[in-house]
Amino acid sequence: MAGLATAGKRTNILAGVSDLELAYSIGRFTMGVNIFFHGTMRIITGVEPWATKQAQAFVGDPLLPMWSVLAFLYVLPFVEAILGALTLLGLYTRWVLLAGAALIFVLVFGNLTRQDWGTVGNNMHYVLYYVLLIAAQKYNRFALDTRKSAG
Repeated sequence: MAGLATAGKRTNILAGVSDLELAYSIGRFTMGVNIFFHGTMRIITGVEPWATKQAQAFVGDPLLPMWSVLAFLYVLPFVEAILGALTLLGLYTRWVLLAGAALIFVLVFGNLTRQDWGTVGNNMHYVLYYVLLIAAQKYNRFALDTRKSAG
């Protein structure tokens, strides 16, 4: 009988949690892991070879000088790793999501200057994800932010 009582308590673990709160958490966690691994895998496998390869696409770019492209590419993986980790944890969520959206804006701008419409289209998906996460923050239940404000 004690086993049944324990099992019953386990099934109520999400009692009082709305579907929107669950959906938001899944979206935020997944976005955080995605952005975190964008940066972390580039750091693990070597920023320099990745940055050098990516910079080749900007040779002859009429608006962006190569020094600015390279500087951005060397910093980008670290920014992604930090923003991704904070998004995953739900820490400083509003500011981190705004920073992530700004980062995507910069990526969109860079890809527009080289007329890479396919990549811009892909980046626009990230814009949508950030917009939705920012707009639905009231459902951000499973986050370190909520622990800070509850304490």
